[in-house]
Amino acid sequence: MSRTATVTTGPEVPSRVELSTGMTVVFDQPQDGRDGDLEGPSSTEGVSAALASCTAVTLNVYASRKGWDLSGLEVSVETDYEGPNPTLFKVTVVYPEQLSEDQIERLERIATRCPVHRLLTEVTPIKVVTA
Repeated sequence: MSRTATVTTGPEVPSRVELSTGMTVVFDQPQDGRDGDLEGPSSTEGVSAALASCTAVTLNVYASRKGWDLSGLEVSVETDYEGPNPTLFKVTVVYPEQLSEDQIERLERIATRCPVHRLLTEVTPIKVVTA
């Protein structure tokens, strides 16, 4: 199965792009440093957001199968940078208070199984072609 994410740029703001995957999301790549025009997240911030959302969805799906209530689950990703490149994605998960230590231990193992986590920690080939 293949899915396509298409980015369109414009001449007005070369750092701003629109990503379409069925809905449109704006990314704004900073021209200098980390400030940009604040019209959207940078591309690397988009990766952090994808990791946070994927982790939360993975945990929720697993917990749902077990009959566990994860209402109030919070997942955040802090990204360390060296220049423009991320050097570390730190995922912090705040679990609801009603979970037992055993449930949390199981969920911590599951958190590393989300597809974005695997994508970032394993080698995925990238092929650039001209159309």
